[in-house]
Amino acid sequence: MNASISGVMENRPLRNLVVLAAVTLVALVAAIVAVVSDQSSVRTSFVPHPLFEGLATQLDRVDRIVYTASRGMAGEEVVSISRNEDGVWGVASRAGYPANEELVRSVLLGAGNMEAYEPRTANPEWHRNLGLMNPEDIGSAIRVELFSGDARLAGLLVGKVPERAVDVKGEGLIYVRRDGENQTWLARGRLPVHKQAFDWLDMTFVNIPREDVARVTLWAGTERPVVMERASPEAADFVIANLPEGRASRGAPVVNQAAGALLEAAFDDVATADTLDMPEDGPRVEVETFDGMKLSMHMGGQGGALWAKFTAEGESEEAALRAEDLNARLSPWTYKLPQEVSGHLTQTMDVLTREAGPADAMFGPAE
Repeated sequence: MNASISGVMENRPLRNLVVLAAVTLVALVAAIVAVVSDQSSVRTSFVPHPLFEGLATQLDRVDRIVYTASRGMAGEEVVSISRNEDGVWGVASRAGYPANEELVRSVLLGAGNMEAYEPRTANPEWHRNLGLMNPEDIGSAIRVELFSGDARLAGLLVGKVPERAVDVKGEGLIYVRRDGENQTWLARGRLPVHKQAFDWLDMTFVNIPREDVARVTLWAGTERPVVMERASPEAADFVIANLPEGRASRGAPVVNQAAGALLEAAFDDVATADTLDMPEDGPRVEVETFDGMKLSMHMGGQGGALWAKFTAEGESEEAALRAEDLNARLSPWTYKLPQEVSGHLTQTMDVLTREAGPADAMFGPAE
């Protein structure tokens, strides 16, 4: 062993290699120790904490939520959602039309529970990279503000979602900074980030179950209405009850689509009922249920867009209660209908039927 060591020491090139290897090993160990120590220092020096200390205990005080997003050179889009005296949240730019309560709840809980998970840059020049430039500076950040009266309880700028969209526990991650501060954070939590007022509306509409519907009439009150009905709640298909002589239905799929168009509809926009005056000769649709409730819809509009107003009435006590609920929800408003829906609801008898042929006479009405 001593002879081997002596041989290495006498061999100058081999001796240099051994020394170099030893120095490299020492440097590597030192680097590993430094990195581990640095990571340990970071972990122990920063502890995730709420972005807004104490906000979670003040959420019941919040009565206004304001979202601000950039529209480029057109300025900013501001969506304000306020709680009225009855505790109902409404969208200001839609005359207080009810807001989606689930979205509102998500904003409140999301802001109250959001945590600063890891610090990021405090250099304003790097804010754009994280999507955290102010919206008034044509930045892509969305400003979320919570108010109680005139007092602002929280102001938050929400930016990009990182490539690592969740943490090890599956919680959502997003870049944020407190409004008015340069320090940015990788935050843990979730917030809805809808930029347009329409996205915040409660989309509950007509909401009458198909199985309850006995009859749907298009062009009600005119000389040529289209009456589509079912004999019982168990009947699968609507049939045209007032087929003209010499005409046949275009089939159950076509009739069912026309009869169910309003039942399955959403709406494209909303305004107060006094915004539009409906023409007397405008298209009318009536929906009647098996328990005696009738919903009437009167349509009108300009530029190819049809808007609708609603009134409801009921014969039985149960039907009257359902009508009262529909009137309270729908009657104060006029609704812009999707083009596809208004197209189905304005179909005439000529469109929903065809000239009857010999086969129709042989096998009966074609449904």
